[in-house]
Amino acid sequence: MSAEPGLARQATSSAQPLPVIEAQDLEIVLPSGAGVGPWSGTVSAGEQVLLLGPSGSGKSTLLRTLAGAIPSHQRARVTGSVRVGGIDPVGGGALAAAQVLGHLGQDPADGVCLPRLEDDVALPLESRCTPPAQIGQQVQRALGIAGVAVLAERGAGTLSGGELQRAGLAAALVARPRLLLLDEPTAMLDADGVAAVRRTVESAAASGQIATLLIEHRLDDWAGERGVAGLPERTIALTADGRILADGPTAEVLDRHGEALREAGCWLPRELEETLAPARVDGGAAPTHAAVGIAGPRDMADGPARPGSEEQAAVLLTARAAALGHGEQAVLEDVDLEVRAGELLAVVGRNGAGKSTLLGALSRLDPPLHGTVEGAPAGLVFQRPEAQFLAGTVREELAASGASAEQVERMLERLGLREQEAASPFRLSGGQQRRLSIGAMLLGDRPVLLADEPGYGLDRAAQRTVMALLRESAQEGRGVVMTTHDLHSVAEADAVVVIAGGRAHGPMPPHELLEDASLRRRAGLSVVEEPHGEGLAASDAREAGPSAAPEPSPSADPEPSPVAAAPVGPRGALSRRDPTVLLGLLTALSIVSITLTDPAPLLVLYLLLSAGAMLGARFGPLALLRAQLPFAVFATGVLLVNMVSRPGHEPWPELPVRITEEGIVLGTALALRALVIGVGALTVARATDPRSTMVSLQRHARLPARYAYALLAGRRLLDDLPRRWETITRAHRVRLPLTSRGEVARLRPRHLLRCAFALLVDALRSAERLALALELRGLGDGPRTVWKPAALSSGDLLLTAGVAAATVLVLVAF
Repeated sequence: MSAEPGLARQATSSAQPLPVIEAQDLEIVLPSGAGVGPWSGTVSAGEQVLLLGPSGSGKSTLLRTLAGAIPSHQRARVTGSVRVGGIDPVGGGALAAAQVLGHLGQDPADGVCLPRLEDDVALPLESRCTPPAQIGQQVQRALGIAGVAVLAERGAGTLSGGELQRAGLAAALVARPRLLLLDEPTAMLDADGVAAVRRTVESAAASGQIATLLIEHRLDDWAGERGVAGLPERTIALTADGRILADGPTAEVLDRHGEALREAGCWLPRELEETLAPARVDGGAAPTHAAVGIAGPRDMADGPARPGSEEQAAVLLTARAAALGHGEQAVLEDVDLEVRAGELLAVVGRNGAGKSTLLGALSRLDPPLHGTVEGAPAGLVFQRPEAQFLAGTVREELAASGASAEQVERMLERLGLREQEAASPFRLSGGQQRRLSIGAMLLGDRPVLLADEPGYGLDRAAQRTVMALLRESAQEGRGVVMTTHDLHSVAEADAVVVIAGGRAHGPMPPHELLEDASLRRRAGLSVVEEPHGEGLAASDAREAGPSAAPEPSPSADPEPSPVAAAPVGPRGALSRRDPTVLLGLLTALSIVSITLTDPAPLLVLYLLLSAGAMLGARFGPLALLRAQLPFAVFATGVLLVNMVSRPGHEPWPELPVRITEEGIVLGTALALRALVIGVGALTVARATDPRSTMVSLQRHARLPARYAYALLAGRRLLDDLPRRWETITRAHRVRLPLTSRGEVARLRPRHLLRCAFALLVDALRSAERLALALELRGLGDGPRTVWKPAALSSGDLLLTAGVAAATVLVLVAF
């Protein structure tokens, strides 16, 4: 069954749109037994289709199959047949499917493969042999549609999550694919971020040439003020076991099957929620907060439901006149906040407003810049639970919190993880991981529980389970604080704090926020309508005060520092030289240095190279000395070892340590050798950028493009490792007992080894995802064009001749 393509179809056209997807009895079964299908149907050009179903119903499995990732990258049994733009993605794999589709997932870090944004967006065009003269224009067009044109020359490591997601969308759209696959692309974005992605998708689909298949839990955020009319016109609904429940016009599917979908665990548009058996919504409560259509478990207008009166609730944790931030830069000023026993407190605000900064301070990971944070110890559940896992099984993970066997047994039952007790925490679903991380923190028996976006990426059923666990924790007498972008979660809180303009506003009853459209917009819970193409940076700048800089998150990847935001490219006159020539000269000088044992010519070469670094790569003298520090430490060690270990004449026999003249000479030569190679490497690194180096090596050294871009993607991952390491170490630190001064303890060597293993696992998984992303951009062994080809010039010849002449003169003179 196929719905009319609606707005995507030209009104004057009478021709039937060509099918982009054709499936016949398509069924995918994973090794675990879970799967999706069988499905028979078509999706035509211009159609926008919503794939709706509870977590575990196989939505992502279907999209990965259409993208060619199953079974080429993930084992599964696929029966039936499917064609995407005339291509068999099951037989051809991701590389074949990349010719006709674009793909964007829910994690912004997976949406950008290469270090620099414009290079990443150009990659699909190069893979499709687009003439180089046309690539630049098409890259700028795609970036403009996605609203990130001003970020073209920025490094991926300097972008926020919202910017990364829209950059990934630009790469998915740049080659004008016939099919766009969107797998929960808004999971980590606030309301404005969701609206920006939706506008980009709608703009791309307006031509009627692109079919879109969307997986999205946050239907209200995607639809915006248009309600059901703002959703894709067609919906394919799945049951919990992956069977096709319905396939037809969205309004009809939701009207006929809305109650079944809700009971299975799907969020529905609020206008539909209000019509479905109010007594059964969310376990029996009638809908409240009619102004925004949110159904809460009780009427928040009556005030917080704490044990006893508000005056009797004990204050567990306080922040007084606190300035919070990282380094010397304050993200939040004058924070006054109390966390009370029995209270569930929601903290809301735009991406980068300071929510995670607040949690970092309350958990004692980040001491306030001034003011105080005092009170009971707090446990922090990170947005990405896998960063906190310490053990190999679910049972061991709970036991790692210091709980007794009996307590672990009870917690397994409470979390509903009895059947998974022997499974790896990394193999659990997102909702199960979230429950496990909360359970582990609860077993730590800390009076305050902090949760960073506990509901992100979860369907209705999983989020209700997590929220019930947080509510139970509050009812047991803990103070519970959660950050969220979700109106449903806000409705369940006892009080809410709004982070905006570098200040914390509140706490206030949730109904005050939910009934105030202006306040919701300030909190990032409702869309600020803006002209198309205006990015999140602009709306954030309007909202944030002068002190509200982007914040490093304690749980997710930190937001970039504004200091790092400006692009830093190759510098100096040497940046105009071909990278292969520079690498060749460095290799030649290194070989010459290795053959020398006389310190004199090595010293002259070192001085000449240092002068070249300062003049040709714009190194200041102090900056060059600082950059050489690692090489200087190594050189000093080499010198000292040779001085005391080489046989020969002892000029100072009276010393307690035996030092020889031969050792001094050879040690000095070896030390200078290290410095020569070090200065040369620093100069080349400063005068080149990764992409131009790889392009040059492809052309002049015949390095295959597949290896060259894999190295570039590796560089992207390498650049991100320090932030990943910080996230993992912070996640592990927060599980340690506080010191006697109330501070989070430092990690010991055994903890650091555990963190190193976690980083290795995380890096391997990221590398696997990047490999798939590169294939989905068409990177293979076939022919391709290069946007900015590298060509040798007369300047390269003159540089080579000059370096060769200077080296020969030094060798002859000494």
